[in-house]
Amino acid sequence: MAECLLNIDLGELPGEDERLYASAQVANIACGGHAGDERSMRRALEACARHGTRAGAHPSFEDRANFGRQELQVAPEELRAQVAAQCARLLALASEVGVPVRYAKPHGALYHAANRDPALARAVVEGVVEALGPGITFLGPGSGALREAARAAGLSYAREGFADRGTRPDGSLIPRGQPGAVLSDPAVARENALRLALGGTVDTLCVHGDSPGAVDMAREVRAVLEVLSLRSESLGEGALRLVLPARLERRAVLESLKAEPGVVDVVVGEEHACVYFDPAAPPEDPRRVLGRLSVTPASREEPPLVTVRVRYDGPDLEAVAERVGLSVDDVALLHASHEYTVRSMGFLPGFAYLGEVDGRIAVPRLATPRPRVPAFSVGLAGRRTGIYPFASPGGWNLIGTAVDFTAFQPGSGALLRLGDRILFERVD
Repeated sequence: MAECLLNIDLGELPGEDERLYASAQVANIACGGHAGDERSMRRALEACARHGTRAGAHPSFEDRANFGRQELQVAPEELRAQVAAQCARLLALASEVGVPVRYAKPHGALYHAANRDPALARAVVEGVVEALGPGITFLGPGSGALREAARAAGLSYAREGFADRGTRPDGSLIPRGQPGAVLSDPAVARENALRLALGGTVDTLCVHGDSPGAVDMAREVRAVLEVLSLRSESLGEGALRLVLPARLERRAVLESLKAEPGVVDVVVGEEHACVYFDPAAPPEDPRRVLGRLSVTPASREEPPLVTVRVRYDGPDLEAVAERVGLSVDDVALLHASHEYTVRSMGFLPGFAYLGEVDGRIAVPRLATPRPRVPAFSVGLAGRRTGIYPFASPGGWNLIGTAVDFTAFQPGSGALLRLGDRILFERVD
C-alpha cells in the first residue's frame, strides 16, 4: 500500500509536548488565525527542524476568541487575503529557521465551510498558493469543494482521515460537543488508524495536538502507519520476511504472529521477522497483525527480570581491559552494573543477544573464532553480551562464566526469552 502520513495540528497551545513532533510526519502549524503568534510559530518550526518533521500551514477564520471553531461570514476575496497573510507569516519565520513549508490544511470551521462552498474553497486555495507557491500539498477531506479547488489549481492533494475523532454510522464526524466526538483512548485511535489506512480512502491521518492523550494516540497511530508501510519479502513458498520498526516490542511481535492460524514458526531478530506458514493456508497479512500491537508503555506488562550470577574469570578479560584502557575490575563492574534486554535469539538454540553494553567496554568480535567455547561462558561482541548455552565454536570475547545457570527449563524451553530483562550479579 502507498505510504500514509500522520499529520498533527500543532503550535496551538502553550507548553505543548515536543514528543508530538517526534511522532508527526507533518506538523500543521497554527499561524495566527485561531491560535499562534511569532513565538509559538518559531518554536514549532524549530521543533520540526530537530525532529525532521515536515512543516505545514494551518490557516483559519480570523477568530481567536472561538479557536476558529465557529463559522464566520467572510467574503471570498477577504478570506483569500486572510489566508495568504497567515501563511506568509509562517513562511517568513520558516525561512529564518531554515525549514520549508510544503503543506497546508485549513483549520476547524474553515475546513468544513470551505469544503461545502466552492467560492470559499477557491479563496482558501488561492490564498495558500499566493503565500506558499504552487508546490505545496493540500490536506483536506476525501471529497468536496476543497479537493476540487486544489485540483483545479494543480496542487497535490492528500485525503485526510481523523484517528482521534468519533464517527457516525455514515462515516461523518460526530460534531464537537457531542458525546464520543473527541477520543482520548490510544487503543481506539489505533483501531481507527488501522481501519482508515486499510480502507484505501485516505492518504494521511490526523491527530489533534490539543486532544486529551494526544502524545500516546500519536505514538500509536504512527506505529500503525509504519507497520502498514512495510514491504514483505518472499523467502520462497511458505515463508516471508518483514523489516521491523524499532518501536514494536519484539516479544509482542513474536507472540502475535505465532498465534495466527496457518503459521508454523516465527523467528524474530533485532531488525527482521521471518514468518513460516502452510502455503495451502496462508495467514493474514502480518502487517495487519502487527498494526494491532500497542506501543504505549503503560499498556504492556513489565517483562520479567532475570538475575544471572557471573564469575569474571574469562580468558579474554585482561585483553578486553587492556584494549579499552580500564582495569579488569572496572570492566567487570561496568558489565554487571547495567540492566540488559534480550534483543534477539540467535545463532544457537537458547543463545540470547543482550543489549546494550556500556560503550566503554564495547569491543569487536575476535578476529579468529575459537573452535570450542565452554558452556555458560559470558561473552562480549560490540554492544551485545550473551551466555553460551552449551559448548560450541564462537568468536565472542569471553570475560566470565555464568554460575548455577540453566539455559533450558523442562517443559518451557529456553530460560531467556525475547524481551526479558537481565541483570548480572558479580560473584567470586
